[in-house]
Amino acid sequence: MYSDEIKITAYDNDPKRISRLERVIGYAEALAEHYGNNNLLNKISKLHDYKGTMTVSWKKQPTEGEKEILVKAWESRIGDGANNVEHEIINI
Repeated sequence: MYSDEIKITAYDNDPKRISRLERVIGYAEALAEHYGNNNLLNKISKLHDYKGTMTVSWKKQPTEGEKEILVKAWESRIGDGANNVEHEIINI
């Protein structure tokens, strides 16, 4: 799975927010690989940044560990620095 297959959107199409989400994808992918999860990005359909809250739209039910990876990526220095992450399952 390549990060360009995950739809990235942000409030007011802010380029800084878009760039931040791209970095979060890379960070999350590295964490997932470190823990032996090579399927994490395949489960994610979309990331959205709305004024510092990241919404993760999942194609498949994530594990608690997978959710935690996204929270850790968002609260890291490359993310928003906060743990404002919402998760939703979408039907595609």
